[in-house]
Amino acid sequence: MNTSFSHLGPPSTSSGSSLLHGDIPRSALVFESTDLERAREEVGRVFCPYRFHATRQRRWPASMSRLQGESVALSWFTYGADISIEPEVFGDFVLVLTTLAGRADIRSGSLELMGKAGSTVVIAQDAQSSYRYSLDNVQMGVRIDARRVDEFWRRLSGRSLPGGLSSWVLDAPGQRDRWLASVEMLRQLLHPDTPQTLRAMLLPRAEELLIMNLVADRLAGLPGTASPIAPACLRRAKAFIDEQAGQPLTLAAIAAAAHCSIRTLQRAFHQWRAIGVMRYVKEVRLQRVREALLEPEETASITELASRWGFAHLGQFAVDYRKAFGERPSDTRRRVGGGVVP
Repeated sequence: MNTSFSHLGPPSTSSGSSLLHGDIPRSALVFESTDLERAREEVGRVFCPYRFHATRQRRWPASMSRLQGESVALSWFTYGADISIEPEVFGDFVLVLTTLAGRADIRSGSLELMGKAGSTVVIAQDAQSSYRYSLDNVQMGVRIDARRVDEFWRRLSGRSLPGGLSSWVLDAPGQRDRWLASVEMLRQLLHPDTPQTLRAMLLPRAEELLIMNLVADRLAGLPGTASPIAPACLRRAKAFIDEQAGQPLTLAAIAAAAHCSIRTLQRAFHQWRAIGVMRYVKEVRLQRVREALLEPEETASITELASRWGFAHLGQFAVDYRKAFGERPSDTRRRVGGGVVP
């Protein structure tokens, strides 16, 4: 198989053509087969299980190539047949599909896209979707850990995702070009010929840039978000809390560090994070305890860790911890083999 997919001919758009004809190494090949049942099994491992219906007419074998990053994976796939697919809901990842050749008719939630070569659509993690690919279709899929998308949404907007993302099309001026540029940078870094030291240094930054571009474009396109970046006082308050989480903290001290009044601070947290200031402090502290419990080298007891991060009442700490993470602190420690008594 020519893993650059050059046997398909050029896509109908010049933008992103290097992603079609670029050097996709042979080692990235996941499978190549005329058996669509095998294709379902292999693609299902990479993305999720699905049902399909396909015509008997074929143009070439089904195949997939994949380059795996830390929280982002790039895939190129084709079925070589006119095929309809109904996947399960993803749940833990967001998928960005770019049609490199042929047609792709995509339905995801309330979104319907009759896509030709060059179209790019973002499939939300909780959306029920279906796809129909033409005989000559080639897709590029970028799978992104949903937790990373949520992390950057919080970082850029200052608040949690409002009920989860809905699927959308990258069609605003410059959106698709910025996206493809980010993907191409990642593709080059994931190439096996890239020196390991260079990859180790640049890959985390490249993935951050890719996710940040995607989230920023989405925020810019939402109604009522002409200024999507959280106010400076909120960013200063969060930085202060993150740095001083183990110290006694009061609303007055946090507001002073944020250079605003207590009232302004409270309003900013409720507007941008839908949470109170001291509730945010508690969440940060709970996360610090959890990180310590998940560290195999940590020798402090659960009681000591709770006290270190500002929890004076162990019983209430245990209740808050279980509510936040769905398990007791001792369960977390047991999963990493910790033997220190509470």
